[in-house]
Amino acid sequence: MASTAGALVICDQQLLLVERAIKPRKGCWDLPGGFIEYGESLEQGLHRELHEELGLTLDNQQIRYFGSYANQYRYNDVLYHTCDCFFICTLNRKPLLQAQDDVAAYQWHSLKNLPFETIAFTSVNQALKDLVKLPR
Repeated sequence: MASTAGALVICDQQLLLVERAIKPRKGCWDLPGGFIEYGESLEQGLHRELHEELGLTLDNQQIRYFGSYANQYRYNDVLYHTCDCFFICTLNRKPLLQAQDDVAAYQWHSLKNLPFETIAFTSVNQALKDLVKLPR
């Protein structure tokens, strides 16, 4: 089983979603994040992925653990079972970002109108459904 970390980046009641630039699910919406590398904590992997994908640097006070969800990730005909861990990252203002690495584009979406039908992975979809249930 592999671990991943994903960022629920929220600013002004909007959530940051990224468009996948690679398979699987290329072109679908996802959260910034990715696989944890050997020797990394979840938080270290999250910080690395945010920087690699968007040029975003956060401090630990801006992130808090949200939850984990089981997932399956098919890549090159191999089915990986993952534990996808999500963190809420609350921002006071929207930063200047640059889509890079395996991100084709990014977009802010209202928490009241998320594109659930075009979300790449089951675990992300479930995390988003749980997120919007939280009191604001």
